[in-house]
Amino acid sequence: MNLNRSWKSVLTITLAIYATAFIVGILVHAVMPHETAPGRLNIPESYVQQISAMKTISIEDAYSDYTNNTAVFIDSRDTAEYQEGHIKGAISIPYDKFEQVYPKDEKLLPQGKKIITYCHGTGCGLSVDVAKDLMKLGYTNVYVMTEGWPGWIDANLPISVGKEP
Repeated sequence: MNLNRSWKSVLTITLAIYATAFIVGILVHAVMPHETAPGRLNIPESYVQQISAMKTISIEDAYSDYTNNTAVFIDSRDTAEYQEGHIKGAISIPYDKFEQVYPKDEKLLPQGKKIITYCHGTGCGLSVDVAKDLMKLGYTNVYVMTEGWPGWIDANLPISVGKEP
């Protein structure tokens, strides 16, 4: 048995296996969908387009309006989520029930008052949709708080639980 030949044979087979694995890895990577890097938000393009057409407001500015009582807050999430917790004083107008709920709360939304809508935070389009519906009804001072409920909670700002604002 020639040891020199066996060593060359093993080396050739090993290199062939590595080369094959490398090529397969490149091919799999090319055809597989890529996920967002950890820690980065995966924001739908449709949301980005919608929000860029809206007036937005930061948590800090929204809180300033809150403390000065210069804005009405609208929670666009569903009723159950609102009852679990919402911005203290916010009105619940879920997007999917806008046409039924808005007429009942219309008197709480004077045309000249600043209105701030919010929902589940960045990437959630419910607040954008409610803002659009309000604008169709003639409201012009409408803002979307893009950080939404999670941002408000993270800032440790006033909240309420239950059916009442």
